[in-house]
Amino acid sequence: MKKIFYAAMILALMIPNICGATEIKSTDYTGDFKFTYPTVKISNTFVENRINQKIREEVKELFDTVKQPDISTAAKMTYEIMCDDKNILSIVLTEMMYNQGAAHPLTFKRALNFDTRTGKPIKLENLPKISSEYAKKDYTPEGITKKLKKYARENNIMLYSDFKKLEKLPENFYFDKNFHLHFIFQQYDVAPYAVGIIDLDATL
Repeated sequence: MKKIFYAAMILALMIPNICGATEIKSTDYTGDFKFTYPTVKISNTFVENRINQKIREEVKELFDTVKQPDISTAAKMTYEIMCDDKNILSIVLTEMMYNQGAAHPLTFKRALNFDTRTGKPIKLENLPKISSEYAKKDYTPEGITKKLKKYARENNIMLYSDFKKLEKLPENFYFDKNFHLHFIFQQYDVAPYAVGIIDLDATL
């Protein structure tokens, strides 16, 4: 099964891109798994391979998670290109999985951010180097806590009653087409399941 999976990913990377920086390839597994993920085609082969390798690692991680013996799991992956401009490529992978007998399905969003000049992941500490505007913002746990609570009030979102502040910034963040920085809070992170995933525009 895994040999088929890896072969499918390699085949997807061999198909030329004729429409832009990324293209969609769909792969189905036993009728339960459908992963749709991007492949990147750019002029620098080294950078291209570096980015695609990281994407493949994320896909493989989900595959290994859901393909477990004695557990019947349905899973799906989709993606969105949130930003593809000014040397920034931001991809958000949406991963949905349901284990037989579970109370409800789970959804996760994983953000991947790349510098398209080098293929290296963009980290929060890199922001001031990307733009001086980011250096002016309060991207600290305290600052994002204030923005999160304000967002919750304005959108009638009930955070956990015992939630006081963030101890650290969320690991998942991305840039949108306007280069706003968004933080992603997964289900159960700061609010009950029913609230869903919280996407906080931290630039506003």
